[in-house]
Amino acid sequence: MWKFECASVDASSDAVSVAVVPARRRPTPVAGSSKKGPSDPPGFMLASESARLSRLDKPKDDDTEQMIANLKIKKAWDTALAGGKSIPMNAFMLYMSGNSIQIFSILITVMLLFNSVKAIMGAPQVFERFQTAVPGSKSRGVATWITSPLFLPLAAYVLIQGANLGLGVWKCGAMGLLPTATSDWLAFLEGKQVVEHSFGAWL
Repeated sequence: MWKFECASVDASSDAVSVAVVPARRRPTPVAGSSKKGPSDPPGFMLASESARLSRLDKPKDDDTEQMIANLKIKKAWDTALAGGKSIPMNAFMLYMSGNSIQIFSILITVMLLFNSVKAIMGAPQVFERFQTAVPGSKSRGVATWITSPLFLPLAAYVLIQGANLGLGVWKCGAMGLLPTATSDWLAFLEGKQVVEHSFGAWL
């Protein structure tokens, strides 16, 4: 047991008294005793144990690649379905613009047709950033997309943009810009051949 001395000085005299006061210390565990020292605080962990658990919890490379591939497919579906949110708005704007031929309705229709065709033509470039490199894969062009897990998001994207394109074509037909009537093709119709002639005369 540790000890320390405490000295006291009397102001009225020059005598100095020294007292020995016992100090407490952490008890040393005795071999074979069931008593233990103070327990570790909550959350305390040895450095070696923490390093071992971190190595166990660390995901493998295969699991990480699979997780990244799943995230890319999810983002691809979000991109593919984002164009469907604009279909009701486009239909409402085309309906409110009227069927008369005017600058406002023509601009809306032309922009809808142009953006839809541009989106369909650039679909491979849109989904190219979501592709996952497959070792040993040498397929190019259409075969790459058919065998890719991004084929369904790509097809959904093209169908949604095709729906927007169909709205633009319907608007052109409603304004009379499509040659759907018979009178639009009169120049290409053959004239009727007369098979009988009749003449009148005075008797």
